[in-house]
Amino acid sequence: MTPELVTAFGQFGPMGLLVMFLYFEKKAEREHRREVEEEKTKADLARASADKEIATALAALTVTIQHLPRGA
Repeated sequence: MTPELVTAFGQFGPMGLLVMFLYFEKKAEREHRREVEEEKTKADLARASADKEIATALAALTVTIQHLPRGA
C-alpha cells in the first residue's frame, strides 16, 4: 500500500478511500482528455496547413491552365 492509501484509510476510513479513488480517477480522466484534445489540435493544425498548400497549388495550376494557348 502506498503512503497515501495508508494515510487516507487511517484518517478517513473506507469512505476516505472511496473519495480518494474517485478524485484520482477523475484527475486521470481529465489528463487523458487533455492529451486527446492536444493530439486533435495538432492534427487540425496540420490539416489546415496542408489545405493551404493544396489551395496554393490549385491556384497556381488554374493560372497556368488559363494562360495556355487555345486552339493550336
